[in-house]
This record gives sequence, structure tokens and C-alpha cells, in this order.
Amino acid sequence: VMRSATARCGGHATLIRAPAALRAAVDVFEPQGGPLGLLTRRVKESFDPRGVLGPGRMWAGV
Repeated sequence: VMRSATARCGGHATLIRAPAALRAAVDVFEPQGGPLGLLTRRVKESFDPRGVLGPGRMWAGV
């Protein structure tokens, strides 16, 4: 609900605190798409080529 509300206004939401079950079900950071999402993925891969530092912490796959 929160992310859809912020998206309608052109913003984003970040999960700061939540029960473990909610943290497991919701990405911490707002997933990025398009060119910004690709750039973010490439930067993370350049610093962490093996994907061992916080896998999936940002959003699924990053």
C-alpha cells in the first residue's frame, strides 16, 4: 500500500523496520527499472562480482 501511494506521487519508499516475516516478503529498497536499474545492477556487480555481499538485500536479484 505504501509503495503504490508513493509511486503515484513520483516518490519511493524504503523499508526501515519490520517484523522478520514482512522483511522476508518485501524488498528493502524500491525496485528500480529501466536504465537506472541496469546501472545499479552493474555497479553492484563491479564491487561484488561473486554476489556474496548482501544478496537480494536491495531487491530481488541485486
